[in-house]
Amino acid sequence: MVKKRNLQKIKFLVMALVIFSAMSINTFSAPKEVKKLEWKQISLEPDLDGDGIKDKIDVDYAVEGNNVHLKFTPYVFNEKAKFAKGKSVEKIITKTEFEAKFDTFIKGFIAEYPKKGGISSAQKQKTQTPKPEKKQEVTQPIKEIKTNETDKKPVSQKKNTNDSKGNPKNSQTIENKPTEISKQSNMEKAQSSIIEKEKKENELREKEPKETVEVPKNKNLPRGQYSYVKEFNAQRPKNLTFSFQYDKHSPKEMDEFVFVKTPTSIRKEPNSNAKAIKSAAYSHKYRTTGIVKTNTGKSDEWYEVFFDNQLGYIPKSAVEKREFDWNDMMRKVDKTNKFIKEAVSANKKIYVLDDYVPLGGGESGKRDKFGNRANQSEFGYTDKSFKDYINIPDRTIMVVEEENDKYVKVKIDAYDNGTYYLKPSTRRFLKDAGITSEITRFIYVDRASQNEMIIEKNGNSWNVVTSSFVTTGKDAGNSFATPYGTFLIAYSKPVMSYTGSGGGVVGDARYAVRFSGGGYMHGIPSVFEPKNTREQRKAATAKKIGTYPESHKCIRHYDDQIKFIYDWLGNSTPGHSEGLRVPNVPTVMLVK
Repeated sequence: MVKKRNLQKIKFLVMALVIFSAMSINTFSAPKEVKKLEWKQISLEPDLDGDGIKDKIDVDYAVEGNNVHLKFTPYVFNEKAKFAKGKSVEKIITKTEFEAKFDTFIKGFIAEYPKKGGISSAQKQKTQTPKPEKKQEVTQPIKEIKTNETDKKPVSQKKNTNDSKGNPKNSQTIENKPTEISKQSNMEKAQSSIIEKEKKENELREKEPKETVEVPKNKNLPRGQYSYVKEFNAQRPKNLTFSFQYDKHSPKEMDEFVFVKTPTSIRKEPNSNAKAIKSAAYSHKYRTTGIVKTNTGKSDEWYEVFFDNQLGYIPKSAVEKREFDWNDMMRKVDKTNKFIKEAVSANKKIYVLDDYVPLGGGESGKRDKFGNRANQSEFGYTDKSFKDYINIPDRTIMVVEEENDKYVKVKIDAYDNGTYYLKPSTRRFLKDAGITSEITRFIYVDRASQNEMIIEKNGNSWNVVTSSFVTTGKDAGNSFATPYGTFLIAYSKPVMSYTGSGGGVVGDARYAVRFSGGGYMHGIPSVFEPKNTREQRKAATAKKIGTYPESHKCIRHYDDQIKFIYDWLGNSTPGHSEGLRVPNVPTVMLVK
């Protein structure tokens, strides 16, 4: 009886919570064979095989007229710490019968599922032996949990204890009665609300233009049994969709990951003596769910990673935490467009700093508070005394707040939305940016994580066009870090040539997009000679993409990735005498 009540409590609690949370999950495209249906999914976590450990049932459902189509797919957590997929069962329930039949079917599905002892719960009830046998049923799962606790996270259970009078008691069982009734009521409400929600969504959908964009959900990964120092579960922005136009190099489900900087092993438990389950080579990347403490009682910490449908642990000292920071990207997009809208509504012209001389660059100077050097930039002073300053890179967008024969006061969104003073001689470098409304295309570059995301406006939301790992500039010697800021893309060209010390062209990179000074987005660079090793040298350079900054200022891409971006930007200046292609619409790069 205790086991049965515990199972019911777990089932009702998890179902109620999961179904309620599923009410806000975005829809995704239906399978090809059922094109007209919009499928959604919820997940339940009952103990299917009777071993006292949580398993999983994915419930896919779609509403068609008066019918609710359902597909139940079981996953049993096995001895290898993996979910083993079972046979799916499909069912159709009418809306009027949904509330009662859904609950009945789930209970029966769990009860009839094959147990580890080779007999289902329903069969056990029919063949139950006298009371002494029942006591063994209660204690046996507790023993099994102890033997498997290193592989699987057990469902919490409490042993029976005696009160002061020697009578058996179980506080969990006693407290379950009112709680269980409450949870069941909530579950019923959640079930019926599925249909009500579908009705409202269908009404709204008829009024709105149809979209073909597929929106992936944030998937909740399994969690380990160890104490978390920090958990990672960032949620993607609600106004961002992921209908990639080019995804050959776009990592999926890698919003938060670790980059392996020192070769090591991924282990089954967070300690160096645990079994190694995978070799982690330099530059490998794994999705992470959090940082955990070692289970040896010491102070060292490990990253919990998810790969090959299983959890593993990797030493914190061997990796770096990185991310595809969709939320920061959208904050910067909104901030930039707010800056532009306010300027346009106040009839202020948007300017861009146009201070680029090919093969020039000026002094390197010291870094300012934003980390930018003076290379191919102008000083923006913090006040009229012209003492303290920041370096304003070429292609930075700004508005003029005030100007006279002593100074030009500008406001720059990228640099703390602050005001800076330019000397009158710098005024000639300010050119009309041609921006008269909000920006609808952005390129976001994260220098710390060595990646790039590209988005464009799609109605009232934004869509991810492509994403990829990249290589940014290294601040050392004659090289410069890719500048931080907000830059208006200048133009693109099919090839960027490299000159040698003698002035002649010695190498090139394909498909170059200029964003600031001599900083370009481009393909894999290489010198022409020796010809017989050029492809091998390019391949070696490509392998470094997504590792550490290494370029002279530019942003390196895989050749096919930058070719897609080059085409996506378009060409509003066909027939240009130098073959330069200005983007079809103003496009802004945000460098983090």
